[in-house]
Amino acid sequence: MATNELLARPIHLLVSDWMVEVEAATRAVRKQPLAQSEWQGKIAEIFARVEPKDLLRAIDFDRLHRKLKLVGPQEAIIDVEPARRKGLPPELSFDAMIYGMKKGAVIPPHCHRNMVSMHMPIGGALHGWHFDRIADEADHLIIKPTMDRALTIGEVTTVSDEKDNVHWFQPTGEVAYTFNIAVYRLDRAQKFGGRQFYVDAAHGEKIEGDNLRVKKLSSEDAYKIYSKL
Repeated sequence: MATNELLARPIHLLVSDWMVEVEAATRAVRKQPLAQSEWQGKIAEIFARVEPKDLLRAIDFDRLHRKLKLVGPQEAIIDVEPARRKGLPPELSFDAMIYGMKKGAVIPPHCHRNMVSMHMPIGGALHGWHFDRIADEADHLIIKPTMDRALTIGEVTTVSDEKDNVHWFQPTGEVAYTFNIAVYRLDRAQKFGGRQFYVDAAHGEKIEGDNLRVKKLSSEDAYKIYSKL
């Protein structure tokens, strides 16, 4: 990860009915009455009602983009701390962030474990790829492409252990920004929950059907390879 910085001022407009809904869905997926794939559908439904321009105003985007240090091949990240209001607990069940990338930077293809998350483009131009995780091998993953296209502002993409576990994002203009919701360590009994490891999704071996056998990569190699594509 690159730059992490907490926004100084409360973000009142963020804390609306839909933020309460996100908290409710996240608590439900943690306790497992809600399946991970159902959380993905619920989050897409919630954020379909959120106007990107309202979100930009709520987070004071003019100030925000100056704080993000878009340098090197990695994404820059700022944590968003919503103001508390009725219906929200003192500690939220999810993390909210803004990701920023300049031209030539990338979020390389990577898989996840024990988490769910959402990325919503809020500025610039962005291409996204998603893959289902079919099987694990010692040094490879078997994955299946599910998305490969330009994303529109306000469009929601999500990942989970059940669906679209692998993703990859690359700006197609000078810059790109996304709003991110992440829920780590869904199963508290497991010590790990997050970005598990990187894979070489662009150079996989095509096997049965649309499946690809892709090599696991180190973080250093992933950024080196994918920032040059």
